[in-house]
Amino acid sequence: MNREQEEIVHAFMNAYNLNRKEPLAIYGTGINAEAVLTCCKEYPIAGVIDLAKTGERFCGFPVMPLKEVIKKKIKEIVVVARPSVHGIIYKRIRKWCEENEILVSDVYGNNIAMKLKVRGQDLPYFGLSYGDLEREIDGHDVISFDVFDTLLMRRVYEPADVFVLMDRELTGRYPFIFSKERKAAEQELRKQCEPTIYQIYECLAEKYHLSEKEKQNLLSLELEKEKAVLCVRETMRCCMEYCIQRGKKVYLVSDMYFPAEVLGELLEIHGIIGYTELLVSCDYQTSKPEKLFDILKEKADGKRYLHIGDNQEADYDAPKRRDIDAFLIMSAVRMMEYSAYGDAFIFLKSFSSRIMLGMLAAEVFQDPFVLSRTKGIPTIADAEQFGYAFIAPLVLSFIIWMFCRVCTEEKSFLLFSARDGWFIQKVFHYLAEVWKLAGLPKDIYFMVSRKALEIVEKGEDKAAQKKYLEYLESLGFAKYDTVFYFDFMSRGTCQSLLEHISGQKMQGIYFQKSISGIASKDMIHVWPYFEECSAHEKDLRIFALCDFLECIFTSYQPSFQKIDEDGNFFYEKEKRTKKQIRTLKKIHAGIFRYCRDFVRVLPDMPKDMPPKEYGDEILRYMSSEYSRIEIPELKEFTLDDWLGGDKNTGMDALI
Repeated sequence: MNREQEEIVHAFMNAYNLNRKEPLAIYGTGINAEAVLTCCKEYPIAGVIDLAKTGERFCGFPVMPLKEVIKKKIKEIVVVARPSVHGIIYKRIRKWCEENEILVSDVYGNNIAMKLKVRGQDLPYFGLSYGDLEREIDGHDVISFDVFDTLLMRRVYEPADVFVLMDRELTGRYPFIFSKERKAAEQELRKQCEPTIYQIYECLAEKYHLSEKEKQNLLSLELEKEKAVLCVRETMRCCMEYCIQRGKKVYLVSDMYFPAEVLGELLEIHGIIGYTELLVSCDYQTSKPEKLFDILKEKADGKRYLHIGDNQEADYDAPKRRDIDAFLIMSAVRMMEYSAYGDAFIFLKSFSSRIMLGMLAAEVFQDPFVLSRTKGIPTIADAEQFGYAFIAPLVLSFIIWMFCRVCTEEKSFLLFSARDGWFIQKVFHYLAEVWKLAGLPKDIYFMVSRKALEIVEKGEDKAAQKKYLEYLESLGFAKYDTVFYFDFMSRGTCQSLLEHISGQKMQGIYFQKSISGIASKDMIHVWPYFEECSAHEKDLRIFALCDFLECIFTSYQPSFQKIDEDGNFFYEKEKRTKKQIRTLKKIHAGIFRYCRDFVRVLPDMPKDMPPKEYGDEILRYMSSEYSRIEIPELKEFTLDDWLGGDKNTGMDALI
């Protein structure tokens, strides 16, 4: 053990009673946690927690899911990690711990909740701005940039998730779990050298007797997955261009197993070009904390050097030891953990949620200064970004749930009801095509509204009644074993009326089913994604935002009213402004972009989506407590309800 580990073990022994009866859990899987678990075996330690490694074993202990903590009656979690990351860890589990009355402490026995203020406003970093970085750059003639999490970032929670993506495609093909062996091979080689990607795969090939073709296929798959998850930190790419335009010598310096020839290609894909040279640890067989910055100084021959990166040791402490000035920025994921969105990390359990959280971080926190002087609350000023960040996770999760509900061997028919089903149908078709899903029902965009059905039921407009009944007849419900009816938010009014008029029983597929108190509506068969059984049952954001979301899911046409004598669809008068329609189209574009990014990472439909509460939690971040939404048109969104009168839904949603 080194001196730091000895101090940690000593602190733990002083703080915690050897004879205590209540079990403890250790949060952490680093070298300090290893020292505590190894030296304190007689203490009542029941297991280890690390949300990134749940299901594995560490030092002989199971790495437990949070639900196991409850089963083992653990009432205290001891975080064994550097104090600088206590805030990040606590933010991940705070909400869950509060709900289950579990104390979170450090190795000294201090209550972390009492010690920490976990919002970003308490960090000196969040007092910095992009202007501060430019002023630093102006005072130096050689500027070096880190690559990963500085110029490029991944749309996953952590880099090793790329290997898990490979696991999903390699299941059953090899007698080992690829992700574990890939990490183990790299770690083993790092004891001797700074390995290249080629050396890592050579090590794997020797251990498992892989053929040259198998080795090359695995290597190619890793590069393919890296390309699928990588995106650019646009603010930092522009910063690099700023340096080049001002005549600075610009170098990129990276501790990485991709040699310059490979890493340079990845950079070029994202428009990162024009730098003087790319220095990679595996090419020079030395790292940043060792001699890579010495090599930089030999090559650049400058007077004043500035390095920009995200890692405290490699990008700040190491250059400082070489008389190189350093400017530390924060990675997108770490910024999100410190921000008002930090509670979302409670949903790290499923792999799909690790992708979705990485996507949210990459979208909202690509700019390392987005939280500058904001008290941890980011600004969202673009409608497309609004759709991507807040609405898309719910839409994607719902449609995957919907696929599982409507996929059947029976002859079935799916009605996407006007107007809420128009956009959902388009996303449904896109995902079904990309994922090559089979067994889905035939579907149509179905012209329906409460007013149209009321006209038919009451028979006051005989011509309209006749035409609509002909429309229903043309659909041929009798040909199908099952008829599904999609609606976004409903008490069942349209479905119950439609069943009565057509004589066809249906299965409702709803985002949200609300209580009605009317027997005819409550008797219909509905599968709701969210169900409200009691007005006081659940604290879910979707129930407060249903009117606002209905405005977002709607089509660009006004409400359908009737079919006229000539067979033309007749609509209500449009009450939305052209600006509102443009804003709606941008939101839809953001949702589609999100879906494209997601399927690029996961080319097959996932079966391990996060719980529906994840989408609801992200909806919560639209409010002013979590985000500054600077999109004026959203506040003017109006739901034209012919029964209840028009509702201004946007103002309520964003307060």
